[in-house]
Amino acid sequence: MIKQTNKILLFIFLIIFTGCDLKQNSIEINHYSIDFKSKEIIKKTKLESIFIEEPNVNKSFNLTSIFYNTKPYLFEEYAKNRWINVPSNMIYNQLLDSFSSSKLFTNVISKDSKLEHKYNLKTDIIKLYHAFENDKSYAILKIKFDLIEDKKVIKSYSYDKKVLCKTNDAYGFVEALNKSFEEVVNDLLYNFSLI
Repeated sequence: MIKQTNKILLFIFLIIFTGCDLKQNSIEINHYSIDFKSKEIIKKTKLESIFIEEPNVNKSFNLTSIFYNTKPYLFEEYAKNRWINVPSNMIYNQLLDSFSSSKLFTNVISKDSKLEHKYNLKTDIIKLYHAFENDKSYAILKIKFDLIEDKKVIKSYSYDKKVLCKTNDAYGFVEALNKSFEEVVNDLLYNFSLI
């Protein structure tokens, strides 16, 4: 009887200590943001107010997951790397900031405002991912802007960027993507200054 009790107690202790050892370690996740800068545009006369619509991001890419591909048509998501917010929100905030700091328009109006405005900016992001080719990787960004006046598109600007990443990891991708956005938005603002 004592031997059986000892065996049961030994078995219970083994389960308890083994159970404590099986505790899962949490995975450390890196969170990245889309954050780009724009230049101030020097122009004597300002354009009238512009309403910046929230960007329409391809639903496949408008998640907190960061996607990459190593083969055509095959997309995977990073396990330890995420966007801090969905891309549409981050891009929207950066566009508002860029247009405001450019000082090109008398007012830059956001989604929360009911102010009158002359122009609308519609943004469509078609591609937003990290691509690997041979031993190099690239930030892929395909974006289209429509400048709208009186419910008519008066000008469209399309950009198809493929920027080489400094490193073949998620951080290298985020750096290259922010550089792509910076180039695109600065070019867009320059084109608007010519209107």
